[in-house]
Amino acid sequence: MFLFVPYGTDAPVYHFPYATIGLIVINTLMFLGFCQELDNGSVPELETPSGKRFSVEELAAYAENDQDDSVIQIGDEAVDLSKVKPVWTDGNIGRGMMLSFGRGYRPWEWLTNMFMHAGWMHLIGNMIFLWSFGLVVEGKVGWLLFSGIYIAMGVMQSFLVQTLMFFASGGYALGASSAIFALLAVAVIWAPRNDFDTLLLIGFRPITFEIPILMFGFIYVAMNFAIWSFAGHGMGSEALHLTGFLVGIPVGFVMLKTGLVDCEGYDLISYWTGKEGEESEVGKKPKIEKDPKSKSPEEQNASRMTSQQAIATMQPQITQAIQEGNVDAAVAIQRKLAKSHANVPWQQSQLFAIIQAYLKKKDYSKAEPLIEEHIALFDQRRFALQVSLVKLWLQSQRPRHALRYMDGMNPAFLLPEESQQLEPLVAYAKKQISSGVLEVS
Repeated sequence: MFLFVPYGTDAPVYHFPYATIGLIVINTLMFLGFCQELDNGSVPELETPSGKRFSVEELAAYAENDQDDSVIQIGDEAVDLSKVKPVWTDGNIGRGMMLSFGRGYRPWEWLTNMFMHAGWMHLIGNMIFLWSFGLVVEGKVGWLLFSGIYIAMGVMQSFLVQTLMFFASGGYALGASSAIFALLAVAVIWAPRNDFDTLLLIGFRPITFEIPILMFGFIYVAMNFAIWSFAGHGMGSEALHLTGFLVGIPVGFVMLKTGLVDCEGYDLISYWTGKEGEESEVGKKPKIEKDPKSKSPEEQNASRMTSQQAIATMQPQITQAIQEGNVDAAVAIQRKLAKSHANVPWQQSQLFAIIQAYLKKKDYSKAEPLIEEHIALFDQRRFALQVSLVKLWLQSQRPRHALRYMDGMNPAFLLPEESQQLEPLVAYAKKQISSGVLEVS
């Protein structure tokens, strides 16, 4: 047994996944209402070029009386078996909701087939993936826009497949996986460096680990492409997944470039160009700020209310992210809050907790600027953080920088025991300098 599925993510979730949950409920209800007979393995009737229809059993009985395997005689008609098409006429409404091949354009199927599934395992598997990918995408744009792009990508993919299979002799497709793979493409573009919490099951041994969304997407696209290639390039599940992923790519990039989604500078383009976070220019539009002095009292009041609402909404998210150990998300939420509302500073307890988490993880490059920010904003724990900052510089062999910083600390504001703590650090910095440490800053 082999299983490789995501079940969660550390990507910042700014919006509760109402639409994702709603889609899971709708898919389940559609399965219970219209897909049970599909699960029971019913078969279609077969239609000859003249329009006559027979069951599979009837056609097989005629074939037994003919020597030619490709053409059989049915009454006065010689029927070429290569031109026989399956037609569902058993009255099951669900049959008319699947995406049919070789029967022209059937626009309602472009939508309905996304909610049809061939069995419980088909449904459950797709819903697990929909949950993880939906958290990332809906978490950035909210339920309304997410619902629109999910349906639009599913419809576009279905139209594309029905066009490619326009002249096929028959066949059907169903399931949410094509639209879900489109979501995967969007997630890769919007949050490549965030992780999926992933379950890997080999045999009966489960392994859980985190994997970057970019790597997860690469693995799944590579797996599907390999299977599709070895299977003869037919329109099977793998081809449907790949076409879904291809549909999602332009949607993700267009929304990113036009500023319809704010990825805070941690998107695929920013990652590729090496300009992430504040340095990223992706999706940014020049803003013409109105002079605060020219604002009416009503406008200033509305602005204050907006800031209060933002604090009430996003501060608890920062606290939750810290408690869950997702400090990158906590920092990203605060940066977004400060960017939208310049009068919203860090909360001291939150900033200190994040610094402690980075130091514990030995992620010093992220801890250093936050320590400097804490020292500039707050009096609490200032000296302890100054010592931590000096130790980071000495550890990274920046003794001159550390020495200049300690020389700038006014002795009049230091307690005797604090001055004593600095003495070995000063001595160590001078020892590094005398040993010929080449400092790069």
